Amino acid sequence: LYEIVHLNRPFTSILTQTMSAAGESHDQGESHSNLLSSFLTFTSLIFSDIKTHHIPAMLCFNILLCVTEDNYANAFMHDENQVFPVFIFRTKLRHRKNIKGETAPMSLAYTLLDLMCEFLMTNLTKSFPTELYSKCYRVIHRVLCYEKKSKVRLNYPWSGLWNSVISAVKWSNSLELDTPEIIHNYIQVGRIFNMFVMYGDTFLPNPDSYDELYYEVLRQYAVFDSLNETALQYSNKGPQYKDLCRELLSSLHNIRALVNHFAPKIDAWSKTNKISTPTPEEVMEIVRSNYDSLTLKLQDGLDHVERYSEFPREQQFYTNLVRGICKDIREGTDLSLSSKEYHKFTTATQIGE
Repeated sequence: LYEIVHLNRPFTSILTQTMSAAGESHDQGESHSNLLSSFLTFTSLIFSDIKTHHIPAMLCFNILLCVTEDNYANAFMHDENQVFPVFIFRTKLRHRKNIKGETAPMSLAYTLLDLMCEFLMTNLTKSFPTELYSKCYRVIHRVLCYEKKSKVRLNYPWSGLWNSVISAVKWSNSLELDTPEIIHNYIQVGRIFNMFVMYGDTFLPNPDSYDELYYEVLRQYAVFDSLNETALQYSNKGPQYKDLCRELLSSLHNIRALVNHFAPKIDAWSKTNKISTPTPEEVMEIVRSNYDSLTLKLQDGLDHVERYSEFPREQQFYTNLVRGICKDIREGTDLSLSSKEYHKFTTATQIGE
């Protein structure tokens, strides 16, 4: 499937239009699905155990990267008239109640974002899969870029996505991973939040969503502050970090400006009203009252999508994958020849010469 989607991009139209076997009788009022919705179900199963299925998870993400950079596939996934009930395998977590796997019929863009949130929240391990998280952020960014470009207002509970991304960043930063790749991840997170801050008015469902965004950033600013400290710390570790950390600091500029603008106003309101902790509604009211005086910096290239390419980013992965397949075949195949077979082989070789 990966090779077809990557090398034959028009196949994405087939992936979205073709009904799966389970959906052939949907005219009779039964639930229906297409190949893409079935693939999302399969992907959720893979994501539920990436320790065992790391390589399939990489392939699934690469397929999603190809799909989400295709305009036709994006248009279909965001079509409110094309809804499908998709079963999502969900990992049991202590802090949440058991959730039914099958969702109500939703657009595939809605389900895809749910799947990305599920991945972000259920793979926070000490052996942090940095590359997989990078691909997850890139998929989310592609969806946002399409929505901004097409001015599509997806009716999605965005606060769940913001919390999932922030939780993943908080966990990975606590591990103090000393690699340039993790800085790349944080830059991608900065782009995602800058997309919401700068262009959210073009794709968020309503003005209240903007207020909720600012509230979540203010509520969890400590996470972004720790990223800023990480960038300052890593910038002195060598030339491979210097430019990355400069880019990370730039991507955090608007987040810091937002907090520096609203935090003093919230503190002043709290002192005036003698309230230690304002409610979310009170914070959002303060935000609404002080929008006009907020100054933000325009970030270049926020809505630019780097098209998926195997070379050079994925070259090592596929090289190792092919070598692993060849090794498994050699180890699982009996290549020993009997004396009779060896005689036939040598005879045929001599005749050929």
